[in-house]
Amino acid sequence: MSLAMSTTRDPDEQFSKTTLFCPTCEHASPIDGDWIMDDAVHRERLLCPRCGEVVVDQPEL
Repeated sequence: MSLAMSTTRDPDEQFSKTTLFCPTCEHASPIDGDWIMDDAVHRERLLCPRCGEVVVDQPEL
C-alpha cells in the first residue's frame, strides 16, 4: 500500500490518513474511493483507475 505524499501536490491540500496514492501516476483517493477491486485473485487487490497499477495487494481476511 502506498501512502507517501507527492511533492507536486498543493501543500495546503489536506488528506485523510485513509487516502491512498498510486506510486505510478500519483492518483489520490480515499481507501473506499474510486479504486478498482481486482476480483480475479483471492486477495484484497486494489488497482488504480487511471493507470491500472496495483495499489493494495494483501491476503483476504
